[in-house]
Amino acid sequence: MIQELHEEIDNWRAEYIHLGRELGEIINEQQNIILKLQNANRRIKRENWNLKKTKGRKKMKKERSILTTIL
Repeated sequence: MIQELHEEIDNWRAEYIHLGRELGEIINEQQNIILKLQNANRRIKRENWNLKKTKGRKKMKKERSILTTIL
């Protein structure tokens, strides 16, 4: 009886180890996707910031040229 219980426990343990490995692979894939999205988000935010800064510079340049023509 005890031997049968030990065998059944070993079978369940093997099954759970297999499931644990599968879940670990899925989690790793999801983390890779999250990292890729975070990097893309940072890049887009940086591009947006750069565009805002260059647009502001162009606007200031136009205002200066208008002021110089008025004066």
